[in-house]
Amino acid sequence: MAADSVTEARIDTLCHQIEEFGFCSQTFHQNLKGGSADYVGLIQIATNQAYSNVTNTLGYIEQLLRSTTDPALKNDLIVCENAFKIVKQAFGEALKLFSQRDYRGMLSAERPTPRAQASCDVIFSTPPARHSPTMDERNREMRILIAMAITSGSNIH
Repeated sequence: MAADSVTEARIDTLCHQIEEFGFCSQTFHQNLKGGSADYVGLIQIATNQAYSNVTNTLGYIEQLLRSTTDPALKNDLIVCENAFKIVKQAFGEALKLFSQRDYRGMLSAERPTPRAQASCDVIFSTPPARHSPTMDERNREMRILIAMAITSGSNIH
């Protein structure tokens, strides 16, 4: 969706602070309603997308856990499952606080999520890593969405 110039400037400002501008900008534009959003609207997009992504990824991890027979991979996936459960719980709380307009509380709920998510990221990138392109991509997207949610939430004064 095309954004008006003020919204476009907000998206650009936020996304230039994120590791991957293109993914950030695309996510905001794909979820923009009516072509315009203030920072609260952008927070809502980022937080909803983070929650949706963590929910889908957790389902994917649980499916892999049921199907894998490799004990080392199973252990790695359990670490990721625990990490993503923390992230899901945090973003569930953040969405509740957002709906109550408690933006400071929302940010407090989100702040532990980068570290939790990183524990899964590290497992699949530290030797002897069991390289999983799908988990690499899911971790990358989650890391960016977490950063988008925290960065957009930090712009509320």
